[in-house]
Amino acid sequence: MFRDRLEKEAHLRNSRLILALDEPDFKKAFDVLKKSAKYLLAVKVHPEMPLIWGKKPAQVVAKFHQILPFVILDAKLADIGSSNAFKSEYHFQQGYDAIICHGFPGKESVAAVQAEAAKAQTAQGSERGVFLLAAMTSPGHLFSESTAQKMAQMAQELNVDGIVAPGNQYDLLAKIHSFAPQIPILSPGIGTQGGDAKLAAQSGTKYAIVGRSILQAEKPGLEARRTCNQVNEVLSA
Repeated sequence: MFRDRLEKEAHLRNSRLILALDEPDFKKAFDVLKKSAKYLLAVKVHPEMPLIWGKKPAQVVAKFHQILPFVILDAKLADIGSSNAFKSEYHFQQGYDAIICHGFPGKESVAAVQAEAAKAQTAQGSERGVFLLAAMTSPGHLFSESTAQKMAQMAQELNVDGIVAPGNQYDLLAKIHSFAPQIPILSPGIGTQGGDAKLAAQSGTKYAIVGRSILQAEKPGLEARRTCNQVNEVLSA
C-alpha cells in the first residue's frame, strides 16, 4: 500500500514533515522548498497552484519530484463517485502521488478515488494514495465529534492510506486516532494555526503538515529542521 511506501521513506529520510506550499510566488515557493527539502518527506499543494504559478500540473509535479519523493494533492474531492473518478484519473495522470478527499458524499465516492489510485499504480508502476479528511483546523468547523468518528470509521472500513485531522485540536485528534488506530494521521494546523508538533504527535499525529511557519520564516530550512525534530522526538521515542 501507499502508506507502507510513505512510512518506509519517512524512516529513510528521518522526517515526517510535509510542507504545505501555499505560496502564490513560484520563485519563492521553490526556493523555500529547496532550502527545506533535507527535513521534508513530502510537499502538499492545492490543485489551483499550478494555474496560479502559470505552469502545467505535470510540469510542477515533475520538478518537485526532483527534490522530494512525494507530491500530495489537497483536492478535497467531495463529489459523487463518477465525478470523483474522472477528477482523480486526471490528477493521478499528472503524477500526483496521493489525493485528499472528503467522506461526506459517502463510501462509494471515496472508493472511486481508491479505484483510480489502483489504476494509476498499474499504469505508472508505483503506489498511489488516498487520504480521507476527518476534520478541519478552522475555527467553527462543522465536523462534530460524531461526524469525525464516522469519517474515521469509514477510513478504517475502506482501509485508506491516511486520515487528515487537525493538529491544533488535540482532544479531537486523539479521539479520531482512537476510532481508527491503524490508519496513520496527517495533521495540518501545526505552527501558525496554533498547533504544537510535539503535542499533536502525542495525540496521534504521524505526519505533520506545516505551511506558513516555514514559508514565512526568515530561515525556512532552520524552521523545517526544528519542526522535524519536534515530531521525531515523540515518534522515535
